[in-house]
Amino acid sequence: MHQRRPNSSVIVATRNGSDSDSKSLEERRAERRLAAKQRRDGGKKLKRVKRRTIKGGKLWWRKNPQLEIACFAFGLFALIGVTMFKLLHGGGGSGAGRRRDVFKAFEKKLQEDRAAKGQPHEINTDSGGFFSRLRGSKYMIPESLKRIGNKDAWYAALRQEYDIAILPKNDERSIKFVQETRERNGAYTQIAAAQTPYDIHNCPEYPPEGYPIQWPILEVTKNWPTDDATPRHEIYQGLCVFDYRTELHKADNYRKAELPFVVRDDPASARTAERWMHPGYLDKLLMGKEDIQRRTEYSPNNHFMYWVDKRSRSERQRAAKKVKDAKLHGNDDAHGGFGRGDQEEFINAMHLLDNLHEARDRFDKAKAYAQKHQDDDEAQQEVQKWDKSLRDAKKARQDEESKNWKPPTENLRMTYLEWLEHANVTDDKLGPDNPHWYFRLIGCGDMGDHTADGSCDKGSSEWLFDELTFFQPRLGERHPFYMIEPQQQKGIHCRFGMKGVIAENHFDLSRNAIALLGGQRRYILAHPNQCNNMNLLPRGHPSARHSAVDWANPDLDNFPTFPKAHVNEIVMQPGDVLYLPTNWFHYIVSLELNFQCNTRSGGERLYRKEVNDCGF
Repeated sequence: MHQRRPNSSVIVATRNGSDSDSKSLEERRAERRLAAKQRRDGGKKLKRVKRRTIKGGKLWWRKNPQLEIACFAFGLFALIGVTMFKLLHGGGGSGAGRRRDVFKAFEKKLQEDRAAKGQPHEINTDSGGFFSRLRGSKYMIPESLKRIGNKDAWYAALRQEYDIAILPKNDERSIKFVQETRERNGAYTQIAAAQTPYDIHNCPEYPPEGYPIQWPILEVTKNWPTDDATPRHEIYQGLCVFDYRTELHKADNYRKAELPFVVRDDPASARTAERWMHPGYLDKLLMGKEDIQRRTEYSPNNHFMYWVDKRSRSERQRAAKKVKDAKLHGNDDAHGGFGRGDQEEFINAMHLLDNLHEARDRFDKAKAYAQKHQDDDEAQQEVQKWDKSLRDAKKARQDEESKNWKPPTENLRMTYLEWLEHANVTDDKLGPDNPHWYFRLIGCGDMGDHTADGSCDKGSSEWLFDELTFFQPRLGERHPFYMIEPQQQKGIHCRFGMKGVIAENHFDLSRNAIALLGGQRRYILAHPNQCNNMNLLPRGHPSARHSAVDWANPDLDNFPTFPKAHVNEIVMQPGDVLYLPTNWFHYIVSLELNFQCNTRSGGERLYRKEVNDCGF
């Protein structure tokens, strides 16, 4: 080991109490000579440690000059790299992180101020000199959320192009755009037979009694058959239409009463509708970096009904093989969907449900009587009899479903361009008996645990949260008007429909906000108290909660209560947002190529009794 040289033990005298710093140069030299002499005479000689050398007397790393240069260069570049990383990313440590957060907050506030003034949204972050310019600035999408949404560079570049150069924020221009679109489509007015005691375009402050007014369903469908996608401008409209800018307080009163209405001229939804309808924007959005296959539904006709596949794996494989074999034999149009499904199967399902309900009622009554008359042997036998009848009814229903049920539609995957080639066709290739396709987009967000990365669906479109800012799950005072319980949101779902597509009548177990961002859609709505007249497919059926009746051609012999149903209708236009409470029925007809997005935010138990009474 190296030995440290011992300190000198020279005693330094002072003159007249003065400090040693006042000594002359000659005195200090004399002291050093004296100390050296003492070490030579009596001090312990130190053993020096020789440096390890290689043959030739040089250090090992100096044997190869090229290696020496390479090591020096590596160290130098490593030092430069670490320094540049700290400079470009705001330094290290918690203090630097706080500085970055403050700066980002300032950038966002500045961006919002510019957006409110209709100025370009670009934020210049180059104020930090050379290194800031080297780092470059990243475009911040207006009102984007830190946790969810699309963070890719391609999307930021696309939005920067449109937000700054093509469609800079201008609420007046966006609202004027949707207003002019409505004018081109033509006004929809109440038919003479459908006058309401309130003005649907100037509704009272609070919902009037009986709102919304409803009319017999056969009267409504006779005036405008559901298979006819040609607009008819005199309709049975009972819903209020509120102007977002001047009547939002009214809409809030109707929302608190859990009643449906439409909001019109909302600047946020108008901006999105203007952007989506701008020539080329959706092409760039869906055919650029994210030109991937997304969920698409196929039907051999214009009817689409939701279903849950309850077939076994082997049954699904056999069905898929059947379609594949048909295509191999030249039938390119072979698919696995059957439109509304088998109407005969629906009728049988309803009859079996009636038998099941009757057996359950008889069993409950027999059981209640037997509990009060424990000594009555005949009562106990009656319970056993109806218990067996109930089990038989359940088994018959299950056997019938497994034997005759066919999926109404086929679930596929297509790119946007593939769907557009099918959907954007002339009227002569449309019609209720021709094939139709339904294109879907899903933004996961917080649909489930750790789904903000889009893992809830293959090919998810997380940029929907940046496009539809009015559907963002913000909390506190900034939460959008349409989001009642933002923490209960189940993603954003969009459906692109071709002309004539029908989404069959059904109800949902949560409140819905539905925005139309292009084209036109006809909505036929019904109060939950119409449940018993809707002839719904029973719980446990693959298409439960959906009406078994074909509204375009109702079978009144097998569904005699259907004519008793009452409904109302409205045609949604670009920029419109429909608020649909929990358990309200809705039947949808696409009047042209259209883009609709919806989101759900919790549920309400207000109408649970109505749906419970009809088996749900």
